[in-house]
Amino acid sequence: MTVPRVAKSAATLVALGADEIHVGILGELGPIDPQVGGLPALGVKRALETIAGICETYPGAADAFAKYMAQALTIEQIGYCERVPESALQYAERLLVTKPALKANAATIARRLVYEYKDHSFVIDPGEATALLGSCIITDSPELKLTEPIYQRFNFVNLMLGFHHKKRLYVAGDVSRALILEKS
Repeated sequence: MTVPRVAKSAATLVALGADEIHVGILGELGPIDPQVGGLPALGVKRALETIAGICETYPGAADAFAKYMAQALTIEQIGYCERVPESALQYAERLLVTKPALKANAATIARRLVYEYKDHSFVIDPGEATALLGSCIITDSPELKLTEPIYQRFNFVNLMLGFHHKKRLYVAGDVSRALILEKS
């Protein structure tokens, strides 16, 4: 997989499935940070833990928080937010154990990618990615040199589409199936 610029969260997970990850000098991976409704799933659990701590310190606040929480979140949503990061961890570990050089540390690497970075936009630069994944990261390659001009042209097309038509081009997989979507 080639990462000329950014591969965050789900894209980092996809990259873990590749035999090689070609990351350029401006490239970055990101934490595997599952989002639910635009919010980090791990943030829901941590927010609930914080609220529980406040209620323990100030028992009078418990009733107000309980009423608010009943309106804000369902038990199903809370459970989902608990399971999603564990699922991401499981997928990451399954992908990492397929690499002989990473098999022994797969659980540790997966846990770090899911739980140790505290922000969705955290930058895992090529140096840190190499330290984390070892020889799976290739910082200079013919593939990377090929993708940089493609990325620049794609970025220019999106700039023009956004400026003139308020649209954005998305490509996943086959370029012949590209989608032009309205900006939200």
